[in-house]
This record gives sequence, C-alpha cells and structure tokens, in this order.
Amino acid sequence: MIFEFGAVSLDLSIPSSVYLPSDDTEMLALAALEQVPAGSSVLEIGTGSGVVILSLAKNKKKFSKLAAVDIEPSAVETAKKNAKENKIDFVQFVQSNLFDSLPANSKFDFILFNPPYLPTADLDKVKGSLNSALDGGTDGLDVVRRFLAEAGEHLTQGGKILIVVSSLQPKDKLEKILAEHRFLHRSLSSKSFFFEKLEVWMLEQRTK
Repeated sequence: MIFEFGAVSLDLSIPSSVYLPSDDTEMLALAALEQVPAGSSVLEIGTGSGVVILSLAKNKKKFSKLAAVDIEPSAVETAKKNAKENKIDFVQFVQSNLFDSLPANSKFDFILFNPPYLPTADLDKVKGSLNSALDGGTDGLDVVRRFLAEAGEHLTQGGKILIVVSSLQPKDKLEKILAEHRFLHRSLSSKSFFFEKLEVWMLEQRTK
C-alpha cells in the first residue's frame, strides 16, 4: 500500500489491528514535514503504522533523533516492519503508554500526537487493539488530559507539540486543560467534513 505525503512516498503494510492512515494522519504528517526543522529531536506518540515519523525520516532533512511509541505491541511491530521495508534504520520504536517507558529525563524539540479523540460510550468501543487508537473517553479528551499533564516534562526549552484536534471534542474543556498546563496554541491547518472539523494545533508552553 503506497502512501504519499508531499514529496514523500512510503510503501506500508498495515494489518486490520492497526489504525489505517486517514485524513488526520495526513494532516499531522504534512504539518510535521513543514514545521520541524533539520537538526531537531522528534518523538511521535501513538505512531500506529509509523507513517508520520517515517515520513519525516524519509524526507531530505536530517534530524538529531527520531523516536516513536505506541501502547499496542502490534502497532510497534508494524511500524518496525514498515521502517525496514522502506530502508529506514534510524528511528527508535518503543512500546509505551504515552511516556511511561521513556527515560524520565528524555526531552525532545518536537512531540507529535494524533490522539484518540472520538467521544466514546461503552457501546461505541471497538473490540481488540484498534480501540486504543479511537477511544477518547466520554468527551474525547481522556488521553489528551494525561498527555498534556506529562508532555511538558519531555520538551526541550522552547520545544513544541503538534497535535490533532477534532470539533467533536469540547473546545472549552480542551482550552481549560491547555491553560492549566501553561500551553499556548495556534491552528496550523484544518479540514472540514460533514460531521466534524479536524485541525492540527501547535502548542508551546508559556515561560512565565
């Protein structure tokens, strides 16, 4: 399966247990390709098939470090296989629930995250490992809350976050969480559908 983001082309194999790249994936990949400068250290949370971090790895810029994590072992193995298939050997893939398996002192210039953002009742849950890529809790913000509480500890000074945001999430709640953790935000891109609007936001922590 060939995926193309900008000038980057990747040949990916994706089992049904792993999130199939969609519009949100493409938006995050394109934002990362545009915003992340050469020489940066980059961490992707929830890498799935690996397409976003592998897009960075395959473009012409050189980065100081590329790493990616996913809570699901099947996703990590899929991303590793896709890296090998595309002859990319300098991305570190780790199984981790957000930052849990990373060293406490690990810091990155950019953190990328396409979180599970769908508001999900018990009846909406998907069986198997794919649920972790979709299930955002009752308001679509369960995983985002924990991510924002921990992310600042893993950013270098002046580090930035690129995160996918959905109109299905309550914006007032999200902005309150951002304020609690001293994050400023701005929208980089958006795409509207009949049922929701997706955006990629850049987050930066206030210094004071």
